[in-house]
Amino acid sequence: MKLIFIRLLVVFILFQNIPLIVQAKEIKYNHDSITISEIKRKVDFKVVVPQNIPNDWTLEIKTYPWDEKDKITNFSLHYMDSDDKYMLIHIGQSKESSNKEMNINAEQVDINGNKGFFVKWGNSGELDKKGELVTGGLLRWIQEGTYVEMESSRVSRNKMLEVARSMK
Repeated sequence: MKLIFIRLLVVFILFQNIPLIVQAKEIKYNHDSITISEIKRKVDFKVVVPQNIPNDWTLEIKTYPWDEKDKITNFSLHYMDSDDKYMLIHIGQSKESSNKEMNINAEQVDINGNKGFFVKWGNSGELDKKGELVTGGLLRWIQEGTYVEMESSRVSRNKMLEVARSMK
């Protein structure tokens, strides 16, 4: 009995010290979008990307200014549903600026140790023109020198916070 316990303990210790192989989730881009790695090379600020996105969401990245190819000042991650019919979450990013108004009539929230501000839409809980329930709102924070602004009218406040807190 003692020998079995020792063997189990050795196996347990070995498994604790073996690094797990973690495969990064593949991003599904749509519309021949520029990629995250390309964006990282073309901006002068830290790019933060959500790690917790449902598998069936796709991504299209919009860059600004529109005609600029090399010196992009800001960009937006547009996460779409699997049919590419609805934008689920929009995440805009730019270099941190001291003139960004962040906390007007907002609920203060924590995003990865950063002070964030969430404001729900004025018509939240109502049906829009298409008869769909409006949810979500506007979430803003600064992370690692990057101003981040997340918007959604299709994803709940809690899901938005979950996605925001997964950004690295």
